Formats: sequence, structure tokens, C-alpha cells
Amino acid sequence: MEEKLQKAIKVVLGGALGIFIGRSLWLRQDVRARPELYQANSAPWYTPLLWEGAILLGLFLLGGLAWWLLDRRRKK
Repeated sequence: MEEKLQKAIKVVLGGALGIFIGRSLWLRQDVRARPELYQANSAPWYTPLLWEGAILLGLFLLGGLAWWLLDRRRKK
């Protein structure tokens, strides 16, 4: 059962990382293609990426904690 949970954690974290990287690349390309849309905002264009990166970091911390707990439980 622990192996299935660890595999699920890997899939979720890998998917979240892939989505973050894809969104970052898409946003950078959109800024290059239409800079006038992003100049109208008072915040820099990368501000949403900072929030999403913080959420991703939290998700990785939770995933790492769950992974560690599962590994610790398996070693007992």
C-alpha cells in the first residue's frame, strides 16, 4: 500500500512541476508576443509565477513529508 501511495505522490508532484514549467514558458511567450497587455498592470508580469511557485513549494514540502512518513513507517 505504501508503494502505491509513494507512486501517487510522485505522479502528483511531477504533474504539478510540469504544469508550473509549462505555465511559465507560456506566460513568457505571451509577454514577448503582447507586451502591451502586461504593461498596463502595476505588478510585474512574473508576479503570478511567484505565487504559483510558493504554492508549488508548499506542495513539494507536503509531498516530501508524506514520503518521509511512509518511508519511516515501512522501515519499522
